[in-house]
Amino acid sequence: MAIKEIVRNRLPSTRKGITHRAVINTEKGRLKFFVTVNCYEDTGKPAELFLTFDESGGVDDGWADAWATAISVCLQRGEPLENIVAKYSFMQFEPSGRTDNPDVRLAKSVPDYVCRWMSATFAPKGEKEPETSVLPVPGP
Repeated sequence: MAIKEIVRNRLPSTRKGITHRAVINTEKGRLKFFVTVNCYEDTGKPAELFLTFDESGGVDDGWADAWATAISVCLQRGEPLENIVAKYSFMQFEPSGRTDNPDVRLAKSVPDYVCRWMSATFAPKGEKEPETSVLPVPGP
């Protein structure tokens, strides 16, 4: 059985993207960070993710950089955003809390916030799911 080679569709040197300011109000205070998503120019689909925390240099920066790089590689190798969103939405760990974003009112973690925001921002019109804090029950 031959293994299919998956080609990484890299972005050009100059990219178009969007940067979003996010705030999670935790029990310990406000966590402010920026989500930058660069997109393929021909499709407008996300291809690259960066997370930048307001207070840099901590453990959060390290895991966020590694996670964002892994998500970027997945997107560039053709993984649909819907699959990534399904995997990381509602994943719960600290920091978590209420947000300033009406599309994602409660973040259960930073990956939860980022994926649900990306879904709300990049989903084709008419395909955005309503926000819920309850995970869907799997079928039989």
